[in-house]
Amino acid sequence: MDGLRLLTRLVAIRARMPLLALPVTLVVACLLPVDGPGRARESEAVDSSMRDSAATDSSAPPVERDSIADQPETGLDDWFFSTETVHTIAITLPPEGEAALALSPYDKTLGDISIDGVALFGVGVRLRGKVGSFRELSGKPKFAIDLNYTNVDQRFYGIEELSLNNEVIDCSYLKEPLAYRIFRDAGVPAPRTGFARVSVNGADYGLYVIVETPDDQFLKGNFADSAGNLYDGKYLYYEDHTYTLLDFTTATQDLFQLEEGTDVGHADVHAVVSAVPALGSASEWYDAANAVMDLRLFETYITVEQLVGHNDGYSLNTNNYRFYFDPLNGGRMSFIPWDFDYGFLHDYEWGYSWQRPRGVLAAACIQNARCATEHKDAVRSVLATFDAAALQVWFDQMQSLIANDATTDPRRECAIESVAATQAAVRSWLDTEPANLKAAWGVE
Repeated sequence: MDGLRLLTRLVAIRARMPLLALPVTLVVACLLPVDGPGRARESEAVDSSMRDSAATDSSAPPVERDSIADQPETGLDDWFFSTETVHTIAITLPPEGEAALALSPYDKTLGDISIDGVALFGVGVRLRGKVGSFRELSGKPKFAIDLNYTNVDQRFYGIEELSLNNEVIDCSYLKEPLAYRIFRDAGVPAPRTGFARVSVNGADYGLYVIVETPDDQFLKGNFADSAGNLYDGKYLYYEDHTYTLLDFTTATQDLFQLEEGTDVGHADVHAVVSAVPALGSASEWYDAANAVMDLRLFETYITVEQLVGHNDGYSLNTNNYRFYFDPLNGGRMSFIPWDFDYGFLHDYEWGYSWQRPRGVLAAACIQNARCATEHKDAVRSVLATFDAAALQVWFDQMQSLIANDATTDPRRECAIESVAATQAAVRSWLDTEPANLKAAWGVE
């Protein structure tokens, strides 16, 4: 444990040092014993704690080190990404870690975590969120937890990273679980969700939504070949509080962050951008675009964006999306949705129009005769998968599950009356929006 405490101090100190400081990966390699050529082995403290947890609580899920592809998918759905349980997540940060997050909130600092009583040590903790949802540690921040930060083999039931959303924007706590399910029901790869009561150093931080992190494990669970490139399309935010929205244009094509895969100098993104200039009704645009992106799946994606009122998504605001180049689909690009803080809203509430999307790919599709016709087909197909009654039953179950935790959330920013009112509005959306979607595109 002496080495671990020293590592904690070094990580905290590194947050204040210039880029020429000693890389933390090198520090880890120096402190941890080596098992085989060049491979750092986890500390005995981590091993013994995990063994003890498994021995004393047979109902707790194991801490797995196998890939998600080797596990039954229902194992994750039924236990962790479940809308039938509110998990308990306890984060522990040393004083140095708290200070590091106050100084550099987006940089990982060393901590420990307990998930329903199963302890994992040496995890990386950072804050998430930008305009709107960012909160400091003194409030109710979003968290990203890197479970294999100091030990590349450490996972929790196959999971490498946790995304914990604070729901300070969404008073219902339910927009994200509902929106992601509607995407998945329509055949679009989308994260799974759960709920957790979170604490930090013993302080109650209230109710959070767990969102499956789009990473290599997510790719293994959603694509037959996970070796392609995954990029983040969320806007870039700068220290002076300005930002840059990203789209498939020559001005921003090199700014997308590579999340998983191989650095090809954004050549795959460039191929998509090169198909954009030929807008209008020419069939050449459709053929060129379909060669580099799965247009059928994209039409489904933008249809579901409208169905769930994702004003802050790709089509209307060129924000909150990932995209993956699937090797088994001809290397073509597929979109993955993200972040529904501003979901279940009408376009006019933000001064937008679904008939005039801002995203260049969505606009090109609407302007192209063939793509526009297929878009109407996508509306029909998506609504065929949309069962409002079943979704409302599921919604009611989630509402009942989280009722006590939402009411007693000490860091909730919405008035308790707003929680019930927002939940009622989202629930009623399921009744009204299918007709609005049909009317918008002249679909019977």
